[in-house]
Amino acid sequence: MFIFIGLIGFRILTEEENVKYIRSTFSKFVSKDIVDELLKNPDNLNLGGSKRDITIFFSDIRGFTTMSEKMGPEELVQFLNQYLSEMTEIIIEFKGTIDKYMGDAIMAFWGAPVPLEDHAYYGCAAGLAQMRRLATLKEEWKSLDLPQMDIGIGLNSGPAVVGNMGSSHRMDYTCMGDTINLGSRLEGTNKEYGTHIIISEYTYEKVKDRVIARELDLIKVKGKTQPVRIYELLDLVNEEDLKLLRKPLQVN
Repeated sequence: MFIFIGLIGFRILTEEENVKYIRSTFSKFVSKDIVDELLKNPDNLNLGGSKRDITIFFSDIRGFTTMSEKMGPEELVQFLNQYLSEMTEIIIEFKGTIDKYMGDAIMAFWGAPVPLEDHAYYGCAAGLAQMRRLATLKEEWKSLDLPQMDIGIGLNSGPAVVGNMGSSHRMDYTCMGDTINLGSRLEGTNKEYGTHIIISEYTYEKVKDRVIARELDLIKVKGKTQPVRIYELLDLVNEEDLKLLRKPLQVN
């Protein structure tokens, strides 16, 4: 049995309803092996919200407004859908959870609904894989005389509240907290430094022996008394990990 707790009360779901709920809610936003893990261990899914240690990811297209002015509405939608589909597939392959799309921006995270011990490394690898895939896409778009574009990615790790949030009319599985706010800030900071992927010191400390990164600066963040050290993520030390991390999780 599974207890559903929302803003309008609670009820007990049958096993069949539980399976349908998990599949319908998460199958489009996480990999199949994570869905399978949720079905085996539904206690991982705290719909009322729980504190988790996660890595948050934000990405955004650089110069999207200018680019959109050069394309017709239908062409723009087709272009954006291809880009979002390609980037989403990579996040899911690397065991991430898609939180939401905000126009051309993507918000995702690692470490929930299923705990992932190495969430920071998976997030870093996914960001690097996206940049490689984007380089290939840009060549394809160039041959089709489509506008060129670039993206910025921000990654941060730490505690966050994760669960179903919203109103009685609509609830979304999402995350919130200072960790999320800093991740969003880092994505936009790429513009200031001419970089593609910026990670916080909190993410860096979890992966520093396995990534190639360049220290950038100390930045002041609203709500924090101490500045945060940031790094440009350049590559993984072990190239093979880009393949290994795509393999399905072992579900017991």
